[in-house]
Amino acid sequence: MPKSQHIKKEIEKLRNDDYYYGEGGKKYISNSDVKNLLVELGQFRVPVKENENLAKGRLFHQLLLEPHKAKSFPFFDGNIRNSTYKAFLEENNLEFALKKTEVEEVKEMAEWFMDKSNPKTKKLREYMFEFGAKYEEPMIKELHGHLFKGKADVVTDEFIIDVKTSANVFKLQYTASDYSFDSQAYIYQQLFNLPVVFFAIGKTKKRYGTLDEDYYDVAIFNTSPEFLKKGRAKVEIAVQHYNDYFSKNKTKSIRDIVLKGVLT
Repeated sequence: MPKSQHIKKEIEKLRNDDYYYGEGGKKYISNSDVKNLLVELGQFRVPVKENENLAKGRLFHQLLLEPHKAKSFPFFDGNIRNSTYKAFLEENNLEFALKKTEVEEVKEMAEWFMDKSNPKTKKLREYMFEFGAKYEEPMIKELHGHLFKGKADVVTDEFIIDVKTSANVFKLQYTASDYSFDSQAYIYQQLFNLPVVFFAIGKTKKRYGTLDEDYYDVAIFNTSPEFLKKGRAKVEIAVQHYNDYFSKNKTKSIRDIVLKGVLT
């Protein structure tokens, strides 16, 4: 099978979340892998445990971009996580589940965002839904000698949109690199040959001081050449660590890693 045809078939398989996040996706390096390859190599390829933030973020994405999936999103109809909650997890083969009240909070935020009368999100909604955009688009491409994967939230003719929820939108422009937005932007720009724009929505519902109205913070962050350069540098270091510790020609063992530093 020609290489290009094989890649096309793999991309189609990656549309399935079970394949993308499961064994199939492990054939490729992702931005999540880069995070561990940079900081904690022993945790490379360790499955991330489900938690409240991950579940809320996934539900919010589904409500906006894949509403058909949100209809079957599992939740626990109870106020506290007790023995009944544990039984619910076992019955549904889940590690974690949001409570009904938490699901309702996320739905309220999504409904606010999607409200056609909402001026704060009008421009964002136009870019996300009115220009022939594609959603949850997977892509694989060779970067720095290895195949990388990514799944873009929204792909337009002009750029990639990545939707983030944040505890503090105002701090995000200063802490984005701490959350590996820079390496993600670099990887996705290479994968899709398009610039990356981050749409951030605050998780906390607020009330205007001068209006009788609730709102959430919203921000649009473009990426500068300097930001992308930092992302590329991170990826290059991550790839070197992958080559040293995990490739077929590895020369080092993760068992030998000892953190060294000087306390000041």
